[in-house]
Amino acid sequence: MKKEIAHTRLELEELFVQHVSKEKFWKPTDRLFIACSGGLDSVALVHLLHAEGQTATLLHCNFQLRGEESNRDEAFVRSLAEHVKWPFRSIQFNTEEEVLRTGKGIQEVARDLRYAWFNHMLDDAGTGNAFVLTAHQANDVAETLVFNFFRGTGIKGLHGIPARSGRVLRPLLPFKRDAIHAYAKEKQFTWVDDSSNLSSDYTRNLIRNELLPLVEEAFPHSVDTLVNTAKHMEETESIFRAHIHQHLNKYKKVKANETSFAVKALALLQPLDTFLYEAFVPFGFSSRQIHEIKKLLEAPSGKYMRSATHRILKDRNWLRVHPLHEEEQSFIVVDHIPFELRTASFNLLIEPIELTSNSLDKKPHQEIVSADHVELPLLVRHWKPGDYLYPLGMSKKKKVARLLTDLKLSLKEKEQQRIIESGKKIVCVLGMCWEEESMTASN
Repeated sequence: MKKEIAHTRLELEELFVQHVSKEKFWKPTDRLFIACSGGLDSVALVHLLHAEGQTATLLHCNFQLRGEESNRDEAFVRSLAEHVKWPFRSIQFNTEEEVLRTGKGIQEVARDLRYAWFNHMLDDAGTGNAFVLTAHQANDVAETLVFNFFRGTGIKGLHGIPARSGRVLRPLLPFKRDAIHAYAKEKQFTWVDDSSNLSSDYTRNLIRNELLPLVEEAFPHSVDTLVNTAKHMEETESIFRAHIHQHLNKYKKVKANETSFAVKALALLQPLDTFLYEAFVPFGFSSRQIHEIKKLLEAPSGKYMRSATHRILKDRNWLRVHPLHEEEQSFIVVDHIPFELRTASFNLLIEPIELTSNSLDKKPHQEIVSADHVELPLLVRHWKPGDYLYPLGMSKKKKVARLLTDLKLSLKEKEQQRIIESGKKIVCVLGMCWEEESMTASN
């Protein structure tokens, strides 16, 4: 038979105060917000803070997924705020529409919407420090550890839920659900139940409602064991990560928003899957993609793969990682001169000049084109295989691909290269200056 936790109201309140004081979560001058769904845990957090004499603003998200029940929850949290005489803020989301737009799962979308709003509220909090408190507790830690274990995760996922994540604090993590429920019964406060929590359609609910109760029968106090394991894994991770990144940093270089890893050195690291996971998961890649990343080590230049946020490009002896950006306009029409354009990746100025001996002097990123050979409109576009031009002073054509190779551009730089076309003829390779010998050596 499962043993009940028997904290009295006073004991839990004292333990909570001791825990908050020990961890130094916030200062008296900090502004606090509580993410309050109206459920047992978040309402208990409100009462614990209120008993301590704290003041906070209650934040409630209405995801409009459960009809009138969602509106009931919002009304309940509003009345709770009135009862404790604290400020109240709420927001309604069209969650189902966002699911259709993004293609993500409901719970992932709800989490993204919730934390985006929390960050907005924190940003608008004014001067001084501000934090959002969530009511995650010990059972949530156990459930998260099990969830991450079966989903597949690095060591980071095995220490459950952190007590601090930037401006998000979780002061209830040491306390189990049974203890919080006993506290609620003794203090005789009410809360609302989310009917969707009873359904095991969601993986986390399946773990909570079916898997862990079975484990608890076979292994009493298994939640305590999982929480302790999570703590040990957190301590182990700090040692593990220091070792991993000490090696990774030897073979990594960072320039602007690009991170590059030396292929040959990376391939020698053992265990390779672990090093690859730790190297590329920060860029949005999952454990399921490690096998494909391993293939990139031996792939020819130009092969790449993507996460939701980044791309890994095999470029000779390097794996280059850079963030994905929305594609800029694929071509630009220039129908007048002078013409000026500024984009995130390049600036372009086209203007008429009087030809003098001084204007023939070479200047970085400047091209001089005879007006006799140019007719409007001009087309600015990315180069493509098969493009060629006749460089000044040469009678033979030069392929753009060969030109960029001779200039020793990286694959990424080649990808971003643009040309100017006039009357279906290439008149300029933007920003490319070369010495005459580099132009003639490959003819």
